[in-house]
Amino acid sequence: MDLRQFRYFIQAARRQNFRKASDDLRVAQSALTRQVQHLEHELGFLLFDRVKRGVRLTAAGQRLLERSQHILEEVDRLKETLQIEAHVPSGPASLAAPPSIGRLLFNKLAVTFLKSYPKVNLSLLEGWTSNVLGQLRRGELSLAIVTDPPPDPLLEYTLLFTESLYLVGRPDDPRLKKRSLDVSSLDGLPLVMTSKSNRSRQLIENSAAREGAKLDIRLELESPETLRQLLLSGRIYGLLPYSSIFGDAQARRLGAVPIRGHAMTRYLAKSRDDENSIARETLEKSTIAEMRGLAKRIGIHEP
Repeated sequence: MDLRQFRYFIQAARRQNFRKASDDLRVAQSALTRQVQHLEHELGFLLFDRVKRGVRLTAAGQRLLERSQHILEEVDRLKETLQIEAHVPSGPASLAAPPSIGRLLFNKLAVTFLKSYPKVNLSLLEGWTSNVLGQLRRGELSLAIVTDPPPDPLLEYTLLFTESLYLVGRPDDPRLKKRSLDVSSLDGLPLVMTSKSNRSRQLIENSAAREGAKLDIRLELESPETLRQLLLSGRIYGLLPYSSIFGDAQARRLGAVPIRGHAMTRYLAKSRDDENSIARETLEKSTIAEMRGLAKRIGIHEP
């Protein structure tokens, strides 16, 4: 028995005429008759009495009609439910980002997914570019926001935005009231920076070395909030992307001046080998929208 036989049987019962039922179903009458006969043979009893102007249900046929209508309604409901669920994001999805970006992004993503995609098991993690690229290659992460990553045939990158690197310190520092500074101006300044694994630090150290400037790095810190408090104290300078300090800079709690010719570009990275689930696709679209929205709010360059 199959569903087609039941559908043919139900239509024939409704119309009490095989020709009319076959016209409704757009099949040959012989095909409909054959399927009904197969069903009768498998069940072991007649479903219709053949009368002069068509057919009439037998007592057994009437009982089958009641049951089969219920069965097909359930099948149709199940099919509709499965089709809907096939397009509803569900399952695991993960995103890593540098702490300064995570502070601006993670809360918005969490609220969006809790409200609109409750079946997604979302993981939001802090991580530097040098670490998360390996996690992406190993399939341990769905997505990661990275800074100026090297080319990698295993990874696919989507450009998000480019932002300048700033020297940051007390708001009343005259050095920070200039329009911009050269890297050479950093020579001898006491600096606090993130660890050497941080991509932004690698970029600025390489640039300083090319221009002959010696960076006086007094402290290494990973915590954005601790770094912020230290900069607010005015005892030291930091080298940070604008997204890390724009709120304090706009409120004049911190002074900040861009370093000429030094910018970093943020990308959204994913593995080319991972299967693209609906959950990952939804997280990817949401992350791109939020990051480009952030760029517009704080006035940094989009692609």
